[in-house]
Amino acid sequence: MTSITLADGSVLEVSRYPLPEGVEDDGTPLNRTQLARAFGVSENTVGKWAGQGMPALSAGQNGVAYEFSLAQCWAWKQDRDARLRSAKQRGDQLAAQAALAFRNLDEDQAEEEGELTAADLRQWSEAEYHRNRVAEQRGDLVRVDRMRTLIEDVFVTFGAEMDTLPDFAEMEFGLSPAQVAKMQERCDQMREEVRRQIEAVLGRSSVVRLARQGEMDLG
Repeated sequence: MTSITLADGSVLEVSRYPLPEGVEDDGTPLNRTQLARAFGVSENTVGKWAGQGMPALSAGQNGVAYEFSLAQCWAWKQDRDARLRSAKQRGDQLAAQAALAFRNLDEDQAEEEGELTAADLRQWSEAEYHRNRVAEQRGDLVRVDRMRTLIEDVFVTFGAEMDTLPDFAEMEFGLSPAQVAKMQERCDQMREEVRRQIEAVLGRSSVVRLARQGEMDLG
């Protein structure tokens, strides 16, 4: 079967996402434990995916275990991950367009520039540009797009670790499903708080000033 209809009515082209080289699906259905082992996640995660729309050959009800197709579940996960990446890219493009359209000023800058004439503002802007260029060459300033890329890369790594931490803790320390769910909730809260703080900082100006090592509080 090259395509299947998911619970939300959308059609998934399974053939678009072939299994990795060396992995074959001979049609044998997998239960939740086997699928969790195949993907290297916990059964709790498999259950969460099923709730998010991952296809099942048969739903676990009235004592009947879930049955999954390895090929279908692999295709669903690859398709979901691709859509998430696409949504992030669209958001990044929108943010970049907004950054070009809006010139962010804090309250002090807005008040200061409001008192300048057009000629004063032009001279001030030229002087500020040259000061920033020199500071950038010295390494005292870094452009926000470079810093944003770095922070986003770090955040992606952090988010991936937050995704897998409950699974690791469950398998390493034998947590109960309730404990895993509670830990997952805490990880999600932490990730959203970090995202909020990063977005708040990156939205303040077009240049991020880096503190020198001697100015950092390392205690």
